[in-house]
Amino acid sequence: MTVKDDTTAKAVPYEEPTDLEQLYQRLNETGVTKAFLYGLLGVFLAWTLFPVYWLVTATLKTRETLVTFPPQWIPLDAEFSNFAALFAQRPEFADFIINSVIVTTVTTVIATSIGAMAAYAFVAFDYPYNLDFHLPFYILSTRFMPPIVTIIPLFVIFRNFQLVNTLPGLILVYSMFNIPFAVWMMKGFFEEVPTSLVESAMMDGHSHVGAFFKIVLPLVTPGLIASAIFTTIITWNELLFAVILTLNANAMTVPVGLASFVTKFNIQWINMAVGATIALAPVLVFAFIARQQLVRGFSMGAVGK
Repeated sequence: MTVKDDTTAKAVPYEEPTDLEQLYQRLNETGVTKAFLYGLLGVFLAWTLFPVYWLVTATLKTRETLVTFPPQWIPLDAEFSNFAALFAQRPEFADFIINSVIVTTVTTVIATSIGAMAAYAFVAFDYPYNLDFHLPFYILSTRFMPPIVTIIPLFVIFRNFQLVNTLPGLILVYSMFNIPFAVWMMKGFFEEVPTSLVESAMMDGHSHVGAFFKIVLPLVTPGLIASAIFTTIITWNELLFAVILTLNANAMTVPVGLASFVTKFNIQWINMAVGATIALAPVLVFAFIARQQLVRGFSMGAVGK
């Protein structure tokens, strides 16, 4: 037996669409709105990618062609010898690339590993006085301070420990500044893992360490890759600490090498363009390979608990 609902629904009065709404509907039906949006996106994409296009095409020009006016938008006589000329004139640039690869790889591994373990500890354990929320924020607050403020005391400390102009010194300072970011970013990913999975693993005899490596870590792999990509980009492009804490090619990185093309007397535009293109390639390749994991990591961390 069903109970009749005596409540009567109120009729919504019909409102005639305005002239602007009618115009938008007609444009949408004819496809003009979609074409307009795609046109705006195309203009924005061209505006964003034009500096990259100009940088890459500059590697195929001579100095005279590069500085000529009106500019030559498409290099007619490509000079592929510019890449070989860079390493012939500045053979130490190869050492800069090797140093950047070593520093970036080791820093990314250290920062993401420690960041993942710290983030799991903040999520899995209960802390008094709501410290499980405040401590990650306090850790992240170390990034609020401009790096230039810390460079002088860091230089003095590193000089006393003989870490100036060494790769371990750069790895140490980059790890210190990237771990807070990795902790805060990974915390959002670990919060998405159901606590029932960890409890089930604990009932099966796993410790928190076993549950972390066997159950939780595989589930947050997209977030781990997203954190690694951001850490890689930040470390690869960092210039301030590399300039102050390095003295010669033994520890200089690619950003310092690019800055060295600007001298008192001239700017080596071709060598700078070639070096910047070489520096741009590894990050783009890494992000392209891990693009699916990166998108999954963004969507995973964006969902509230």
